[in-house]
Amino acid sequence: AVVSTQSGHYSRDGHKKGDILSRKTLRDNVITYIKSHDLADPDNKKLVRLDPLLSTIIKTRDLTAQWNQVIQKVESNCGKCYVISLPDKFPITVKGDLPPIQFKVEKRTGNKKVTIISNFEVFGIEAKELAQKLQHVMSSSAAVVPGLRTESNVLVQGDARRLASKLLIDEYKIPKTFVDSS
Repeated sequence: AVVSTQSGHYSRDGHKKGDILSRKTLRDNVITYIKSHDLADPDNKKLVRLDPLLSTIIKTRDLTAQWNQVIQKVESNCGKCYVISLPDKFPITVKGDLPPIQFKVEKRTGNKKVTIISNFEVFGIEAKELAQKLQHVMSSSAAVVPGLRTESNVLVQGDARRLASKLLIDEYKIPKTFVDSS
């Protein structure tokens, strides 16, 4: 998302503070700005001469910087966000870092354990589909239950952390860094 220090540059392209830009759009805007203002160093093709606006955006007082450094600093100064897209629903844009899928094992009556799985919907996984697949993999009961922060959670009988994380990583191709099965 465009932040206030960058809004002056992006307002020329019709963007304002809080607008969501893809990495490609952001990169293209920076390259276009540099080329249109003739800021590429003629002696060294790897360097960009910084004008006051670019210096403010990338927060430096240097007169030159490398191309990749300029683009990386512009990206890092933008606010992070992600889009949740589920079938038959409107996409939802959420600001901040992508939360990992969480597993919580709780004890119920009679020393029975249940695993509550949450935050999977941000990866485009439907609760009902996940519950059915876990039911087959675990050979136990699985149900969709309402969640506190997320739209829904999946409740599975027993300690399903290991098998559920394996299913999410292997079948849904979720990176291990986003599967918090501890």
